[in-house]
Amino acid sequence: MPNVYTRTGDKGLTGLFGGSRVPKQDMAVEAYGTVDEANSAIGEAKAVAMDEAVRATLHGIQQRLFVLAAELASDERGRAILDNTISDADVADLEGLIDMCLEVTGPQRAFVVPGRDIPSAALHKARTVTRRAERRVLTMAETHPVRPELVTYLNRLSDTLYALARLTEHHHDLGRVETLVRDAVARALGAAPATPGAVPGRPGPASVFDLAACKAMAEAAEAEAAAMGVPIVFAAVDEGGNLMLLHRMADSLLGSIDIAVNKAFTSAAFKLPTSALKDPSAPSGDLHGIQNSNDGRVVVFGGGLPVFVDGRIAGGIGVSGGTVDEDVRIVTHALNTAQEASHS
Repeated sequence: MPNVYTRTGDKGLTGLFGGSRVPKQDMAVEAYGTVDEANSAIGEAKAVAMDEAVRATLHGIQQRLFVLAAELASDERGRAILDNTISDADVADLEGLIDMCLEVTGPQRAFVVPGRDIPSAALHKARTVTRRAERRVLTMAETHPVRPELVTYLNRLSDTLYALARLTEHHHDLGRVETLVRDAVARALGAAPATPGAVPGRPGPASVFDLAACKAMAEAAEAEAAAMGVPIVFAAVDEGGNLMLLHRMADSLLGSIDIAVNKAFTSAAFKLPTSALKDPSAPSGDLHGIQNSNDGRVVVFGGGLPVFVDGRIAGGIGVSGGTVDEDVRIVTHALNTAQEASHS
């Protein structure tokens, strides 16, 4: 096995792939050395990531960074024999990853202060090192040949790491808030719910939650609302908070659209009726200010219910248009009616 030390660089020179030697302070060395730093920072983020999919994604990015650094560390002869180099397809892969993250977190509306949790902090650190690597490569390009695809990839990579950091923060916040909410609700009720969604006065689990079931719930909600003389909006989201169905009665308020969707999102996100957040979110409650999280999508009054199937969260439904008591009555009727129909 070759020694770690070779003594060939003792005079301040290092070899490029292709055979030529340059000073260690050459901008090419500075550039690929900083890319190596970025790769190590991404490795640190990978080591502390809680999500297996994030770890796999970061590992794949590291493999491509080795290829990018190899090109920066090559002279003209070396570059001529490299294959599988960074291309527009690699950039497109990163852009697709960014888009997927944004589908969950939504657009950024405020500055992010790194340090929400260890995994996201590591991603933010990797992002800043990658930005520095991009600057070093741009400086290198002033005196050395550098393909524009390399600069574009590093630019998009820092955006990708930022998007992954936000996604990690989002999941951290949801997990933390869900734990706090469940503890607060359990104390308020005097005991923890025996099963997911088993809150006194609320419907039990559903047998199925698909588009047909959502339509049946919307029809039941409309029928109950019409009988009460209350024009409402009904919304249903899946377990990821993505909108599945939006049903609006004539004469319902435009403002009820967002509220109904946010009620459905809140109930799915925290796996609880939105009414369960009312007391904990009060100034004296354990979760004061929770309504300001998730870009203001959290609703802390009644009208939203989680939907469980086989003990697992399947989504949430929300109703808006009447008073809080009316919305609760309508959304509860909708879920109960759909459950009775599915079991008959």
